[in-house]
Amino acid sequence: MLSKILQIDNNWLSFLNHFALSHKIAREVFIIGGIYLIYLIPIVLIVLWFWEVKTKKVALKAVFAGLISWLAIANILGRLINRPRPVEAGQIQEVIFHRPSYSFPSDHTAFLFAVSISFFLVGYRKLSYFCFFLAIISSFSRIALGFHYPSDILAGAILGLIVGFLVWLFDRPLNYLYNFILAIAGKMRLA
Repeated sequence: MLSKILQIDNNWLSFLNHFALSHKIAREVFIIGGIYLIYLIPIVLIVLWFWEVKTKKVALKAVFAGLISWLAIANILGRLINRPRPVEAGQIQEVIFHRPSYSFPSDHTAFLFAVSISFFLVGYRKLSYFCFFLAIISSFSRIALGFHYPSDILAGAILGLIVGFLVWLFDRPLNYLYNFILAIAGKMRLA
């Protein structure tokens, strides 16, 4: 079973990487999607923070879910599992340089999916669809660039969805934290 998963992993990785290397426009799209697209999320969160009073808490919930999935869980799992990136393993050709670090799970994907599901669960459906779209484009791009195997992306997406759901599930106890942060931000004239 594991060998079948690894074979599917390598086939998708090779296909997307070859496509990125063969087509100049695709390569540029993958570079934008895999490296720069994630920077739209902080812009969305900042706009939400300053939009209305009620959207501040929505932004906080999304940030909290994203940071837990990225920094706490994906980062720890990555250090424990320490799977080398496909480029480091010599399985594909490097499209652009990426600093060596762990591959499994994808912390970018975990962050993006946690933020996306957070918006969905609090009722911001259109914004969540936009964020899911960004997450999918970014995820496929990171495979094509050789930063991740498809299973790294899948694990990151599942991790982000679970963490986003858990943050939503524990909304009532976490509300004290959100109110505390909003109070401090208010005193600093940031809210």
